[in-house]
Amino acid sequence: MTQTSHEALARRARSGDRRALAQIISLIEAGEAPPSPDSPRRGGLVVGLAGGVGAGKSTLAAALVRYLRQQGKRVAVLASDPSSPRTGGALLGDRVRLRIDPRDEGVYFRSLATRGAAGGLSAAVAPARDWLLECGFDVVLVETVGVGQDQVAIRNIVDLLLVLITPHSGDEIQWEKAGLLELADLVVVNKSDLPGAEHVYQQVCRALSLGTEGPAVISVSALHGQGIAELWAALIARQRDANQQTERASDSPAG
Repeated sequence: MTQTSHEALARRARSGDRRALAQIISLIEAGEAPPSPDSPRRGGLVVGLAGGVGAGKSTLAAALVRYLRQQGKRVAVLASDPSSPRTGGALLGDRVRLRIDPRDEGVYFRSLATRGAAGGLSAAVAPARDWLLECGFDVVLVETVGVGQDQVAIRNIVDLLLVLITPHSGDEIQWEKAGLLELADLVVVNKSDLPGAEHVYQQVCRALSLGTEGPAVISVSALHGQGIAELWAALIARQRDANQQTERASDSPAG
């Protein structure tokens, strides 16, 4: 595409044209997109969802979308799906699992193939995130593939990071060694309605208490919508604390 075509496409996306936004993200994946906004509108909040396969990331994303839409917020979801090492294709199955109402103009969903990228994320996620913020979405949810404890790349592209675990996630020694948990803003014990959830909750709280300022731990059942309002409140409180720390640091005289 020419520069003029890129500029026209960007104008359409900024004005609310969802097809133009979808085309931009497709061009990002193809390496032919217009430049990302130098300073995307940062009124939005970017939340990462990481955790192992089967932790319920897509189910939690769907529950958060429903809750946030009830609050009148525009929400976008970027889900990274693994690519086949043989064909290079990706199933892009998160669209099925999320069950988002396609008629809801306040929700935007996009699956992105990882194409061999490490860390459980597509390389297209960061520029796609910038365009979603530029187009006025209030919340952008970023979901990793779920490849294990090496999903640390997501920490650099989100404002807040949720790490999901379940009653069958592992023993206490594993939690103490899980570096991903140390990067989290909140650790979410999902599937809290299952047997053993309370035990895992206590294990993680004990393991994280060994650190200086570990993440908070909260239990939810995303499938049944339990604890979602409390989870969002905890996220907002965490973001508020981070903003206050940043303000205090900027107000402090140089040493």
